[in-house]
Amino acid sequence: MYGIPDRLRPLSAAEEQVLLAVWSCKQPASRRDIGEKLAAKGWRPATVLNFLYRLEDKGWVKSGKEQNRNTYTPTLTKRAYGVWTMRQRLDTVFGGDLAEAVRALVSESGCSQSQLEQAMAVLEEKHAEAEEYDLYDPYG
Repeated sequence: MYGIPDRLRPLSAAEEQVLLAVWSCKQPASRRDIGEKLAAKGWRPATVLNFLYRLEDKGWVKSGKEQNRNTYTPTLTKRAYGVWTMRQRLDTVFGGDLAEAVRALVSESGCSQSQLEQAMAVLEEKHAEAEEYDLYDPYG
């Protein structure tokens, strides 16, 4: 759904933290590289390894070998995961109503004027693309 293969099983909050650490490393990432990203949050190496096994079992990462160390590569991009999670929240919390979600986010999240202007620029760009597509006549 929304670009995420159905074979992927849902993530716990802790698994998501490990996956975020994997994405933040140069690919393929070693357990040590991933562990260094999580050490500041109090994660121990054995715990990181346990969660990497879980992520592999659920299909979120693939393991490999590079010289004498295990490596981990995400099976999808952080952007794809972000779109999927935002779409899930949009559907669940706002019943799929994008305008209502944006209204709530803008009024309650403390967005700066600069952030609002950036978001408006993205929406205007997307709107222009849609208008351009609507004007295209493949048979004309």
